[in-house]
Parts: sequence; C-alpha cells; structure tokens
Amino acid sequence: MKPPAHAVPPLHLPGRSWWLLPASALLFASALTIGILAKLYGSPGPDLAWDESLIPGRTTAQTGPALALNTLFSPGGNIIILLLTCLVLAFGLRKPLTALAFGSLASAGWLSSEIGKLSVARLRPPASATQALVMETGNNSFPSGHTAFAASVAWAVVLVLARTRTQRTITAIGGALLAVAVGLSRLYLGVHYPSDVIGSLLISTAGILLWLPLWNNLIEPRLRGVAPIMKLTGTTRSRRVG
Repeated sequence: MKPPAHAVPPLHLPGRSWWLLPASALLFASALTIGILAKLYGSPGPDLAWDESLIPGRTTAQTGPALALNTLFSPGGNIIILLLTCLVLAFGLRKPLTALAFGSLASAGWLSSEIGKLSVARLRPPASATQALVMETGNNSFPSGHTAFAASVAWAVVLVLARTRTQRTITAIGGALLAVAVGLSRLYLGVHYPSDVIGSLLISTAGILLWLPLWNNLIEPRLRGVAPIMKLTGTTRSRRVG
C-alpha cells in the first residue's frame, strides 16, 4: 500500500534495514542472559556489595535529586511525559506523524523492560541490606524500568526530534548522561542491582532496534496517507491553496 501523492512528507528516520531485527534479538538474549545468571548467582554477591558501598556516601544534596528522578520516571510520570510531549508535537507544532514516531519509539523501548521483568522475575535487593530510601518490593527487579524509560526517551529524541548531525551529537550526549543519572539513582536509593541497570540499557535498545524497521518500512508509509494526520499537518489544505 503506497501513500497518496499528496501524503505527509516522510520523516526519514534512521534504521530502515531489516538486519536490525537480528541485532535486536541478540541484545534481548544478552540482556535476559545477564538477568538470569544474576538471579541464579543469588544474593549476597558483587551486585549487592556495590549497592552497600554507596550507603556511607549518601548526602542530603544527593538524596533530593535521586528521589525527584524516582518520581519523575515512575510509571505514572512516564505516561505524563509521553502524553505531554506527543500532544505538543501533534497539536502545538502540528506534527502528528512526528508525535506518533516519538511516542511509539519511546514506548517500544520502555515496554521491552516488562518482557525482562516477566521473564527473569528477580527479587529486589533486600531493603535491610541496602538501607533503601524508598520501598519497592517484589520480583520485578530486572531490569530497571526507570532507566529503561530514560534511555528510550533519549533514543527517541536523538532519532526523531534531532534533525542535524550537531543536534544528534548534543542530544546523544545529554541523553546518555540522563540515562546514567537515572541508573545511578536507582542504585543510590537501594532498589536495584547494577546488573538491573545494565540490563535495562540493553533491553530498551533492543526494543528500539526492533521497532525502527517496522516503523520505517510498514507503519509510517501507511500513516502518511491517513486523512486526520494529513489534515492536522495541513498537507491537504496547502495542496488546495497551491
């Protein structure tokens, strides 16, 4: 199905190659392997020792930002971030196709972490050992959903919103710093193991690599010819005026 001649212009996102699918599968497998091996190793272990080593260095100046990141990148906060960004793109900037690309790409990376949580089912670090600053319990430790979302949003900004090489370089650096900051905050708060954070970076990237060729080759070409998207973008109106 080809979009009509007057369809919305393509976004030209990177990542059209279908070879990204096996790359995605490899990253998924690597992440799940890390999670399963860490779970089988048990606790205490090197992972827990790393968390415990952070306890003496806690300060009020560090705890405040860590708790803020905990709230901002919570599931509820993630949904608000996605909704607000997509609404601004779609209705404020009249770029509905960009909004769908951004929202779907970030969601693909974030929701991929749920596959890891269900597959590995690793218990959270013992709060008594890490002196956890927030209470998070259950068998959903691997991978870190907070970190996965931060990394996925960073990917979406770089791939969808940044349009020049300079913009992509700047946003890539900023996004990497954000993902690292969120990951370190999860360790600082005592609610995740280091391997949870590493796994979240791998599995969210795997989700992005899986979604990119699907979006570029199958989904976007069809959306470009959808009437509401064309109308909101102003494509049909500009064609009639011209």
